[in-house]
Amino acid sequence: MLGMKEYLWVGSSEMPLNDIKFAVETPAFVYDEGRIVKAINDVRKLIGKNCQLLFPLKSFAIVDGLYLMAPLVDGFSCSSLFESILARDVLRNAGAVHITTPGYRPDEIDDIVNICDYISFNSLSQLERFWQNVKDRADCGIRVNPQVSFLDDDRYDPCRKCSKLGVPLSCLSEMQQDELTKHYNISGIHFHTNCDSEDFGQLLTTVEHLDRHISRLMSTLSWVNIGGGYLLNPFADSSGLIESIDRLRNRYGVDVFFEPGKAIVGNAACLVASVIDVFKSDGREIAILDTTVNHMPEVFEYQLRPHIYEGASNGKYCYILAGCSCLAGDVFGEYHFDEPLELDSRIVFLNIGAYSLVKAHMFNGINLPNIYTFTEEGRVILKKKFGYEEFALRYGEN
Repeated sequence: MLGMKEYLWVGSSEMPLNDIKFAVETPAFVYDEGRIVKAINDVRKLIGKNCQLLFPLKSFAIVDGLYLMAPLVDGFSCSSLFESILARDVLRNAGAVHITTPGYRPDEIDDIVNICDYISFNSLSQLERFWQNVKDRADCGIRVNPQVSFLDDDRYDPCRKCSKLGVPLSCLSEMQQDELTKHYNISGIHFHTNCDSEDFGQLLTTVEHLDRHISRLMSTLSWVNIGGGYLLNPFADSSGLIESIDRLRNRYGVDVFFEPGKAIVGNAACLVASVIDVFKSDGREIAILDTTVNHMPEVFEYQLRPHIYEGASNGKYCYILAGCSCLAGDVFGEYHFDEPLELDSRIVFLNIGAYSLVKAHMFNGINLPNIYTFTEEGRVILKKKFGYEEFALRYGEN
């Protein structure tokens, strides 16, 4: 845990957590502008001018954060109409909006076409149903499932058996490959095959697999979106990413899009909580926080264990940190500390910039975390404070 603490905040914008955690009203989601900018610049240096960088809103959609990113990326990638509207509102005419989703709705498709520049269909049936809506109005593509798996856990694997994500490679015969470009005017493909991987050799394996099986289709394309799902550890071998981009560009002459999400924002935010009760249960110390796993749903969904700033692996004091909802499983886990926890003690959960606030909800009527930014100038600024109004409006209160 201490290693994670040191790794997270090293850099040009070092967030002083000891000060910040007492300067905010909890629960508080605090994102670091400097870390986001640095991460984007690091990706830019890595991919060079041969690849266009997109940021996926599904991982992080705080509006001011998106405005920060907009001039640094080539566009945003989206998974729904609402994300697309937000992306276009932020970008205006200064970047491209890409979208792919497992299911387009007939009552939304024309709005999506009016907003998005690149639209990838998840299935041949959806392509058949809606391609006329897209024709001559946006670049039309399909999402391909390469059917090459790198993950043992099916919950994370886009290429799992019976996957809902993309057209299975085995379905694309040579005849179908010709039809996609001649009849449907497909100009690109999108694939996303991994999750939280630092091994870009797996990306190269995927590109080589596609090269062997659908080269006929790829030779007719103008763009390929290689998706995300990869982390950018500065000590990892990134040659597979560079070779994948070069192979696609040199062999097929396509524009290449890369859309890392967690790699950019995952280590750029924390959640600050306060201890609101401490008691014993069956001989164990329980510390109730003013936050909940519903503010970081993947803790409950995928049994993820978040790292905390105050943790000490050999600490004398041990507590089960639990959320304040009535859900019995609203528990973050058991942690050790050098000092005992008291009422109003602050706990900082690290590395929760991605897939936390975008998934958070108000179960039990528990308020969402306040949103703060730590600016590049070193200031902490409140960006959004939620209240009863958001809770009531969701359920029909006028």
